[in-house]
Amino acid sequence: ALVLALVMSMSLVTISNAAFSDADKIEHKEAVEVMNALGVINGMPDGSFAPDGNVTRAEMAKMITIIMLGDIDAAAFKGTATDLKDINGHWAEGYIKYCYSQGVIAGKGNGIFDPNANVTAVEAAKMLLVAIGYNATVQGYVGSQWSINIIRDAQLSKLFADLSVTSTKVLTRDEAAQMIYNAINTGIIKKTPNWNSETGVTTYQYVKQDDDVNLL
Repeated sequence: ALVLALVMSMSLVTISNAAFSDADKIEHKEAVEVMNALGVINGMPDGSFAPDGNVTRAEMAKMITIIMLGDIDAAAFKGTATDLKDINGHWAEGYIKYCYSQGVIAGKGNGIFDPNANVTAVEAAKMLLVAIGYNATVQGYVGSQWSINIIRDAQLSKLFADLSVTSTKVLTRDEAAQMIYNAINTGIIKKTPNWNSETGVTTYQYVKQDDDVNLL
């Protein structure tokens, strides 16, 4: 479970409108306000939020670390072993290594994470699905069908609620706030096999899991 789920429900009652200089340009105001209040997505040094600014893969790793652990010192994770070759010395090294250790990220292959690349909707969805308890191997988030399987679970878990994004779209800060907001509010969809004794065919149902149990 995400450690901020309860905090979020309480914060909805207590937070006030963030005084961003470009608040009129923010589409997902409640999500942005909550994410800012919890320190998941901060404003810019000039007092703006920059809702149309792109989110990088490194920034997404930081956001997810915060929703999983709260406001921690990510430097503690810098010693975590990974096979990633392009993150040492990066400002988000600790966050990336934590997410790697939890299976939230796996890199692009050949030891490449590409931390400064923009994160797409499907990449962000995969990270968030694992963060809320999905098992990437069981759900098929690797292999030739990885994108289809991620989009399936993201739709079932309503990660794209109130968003108009395609799988390859680069996420803006505004959209990332809404997707994370959706993830904290959602539940896990359990993959359940059904075997037909007459045909020998196994099919799968995807049912919302009410209990707070990780998929194994």
